[in-house]
Amino acid sequence: MDDNKIGMNIKKYRKGKFTQQELADKIGKTESSIRKYEKGLVTIPLDVLYRIATALEVKIADLMGISDYWEDAEQAIHETTSFKDYLGVLGYDVHESPYNDKWVIRIKESNADIYISNEEMDTLERTTKENIDLRITKYMSDGKHNQ
Repeated sequence: MDDNKIGMNIKKYRKGKFTQQELADKIGKTESSIRKYEKGLVTIPLDVLYRIATALEVKIADLMGISDYWEDAEQAIHETTSFKDYLGVLGYDVHESPYNDKWVIRIKESNADIYISNEEMDTLERTTKENIDLRITKYMSDGKHNQ
């Protein structure tokens, strides 16, 4: 993870929205910490990077400078595998319910069915992707998973 690149991106997305002090207040850090982050003087812990991204209303990938790559990867995954197919790999059968605005998710192990709304299905998909994004970002930043 390139601390200088991340720092420059934090500054870029912060400018015009917040002062360093305002951003620090939003994420529970000091202005001095924000200054150090923006100058690339320290490695930012993942949980702090997540809070900064949330405060600035950007993705962690934007702060890391990998948005273009990330969007290409997400698009390729989306084109090859639907979320329903992904759930199938995990051991669930998913199909639309004969009832309006519902999905049926059958847990293969127990043959139990649950019914969820379109809104709940969208939330399930969004939160699953957010969790995967966060985990992959964590692996990228820990230094153990780089070649």
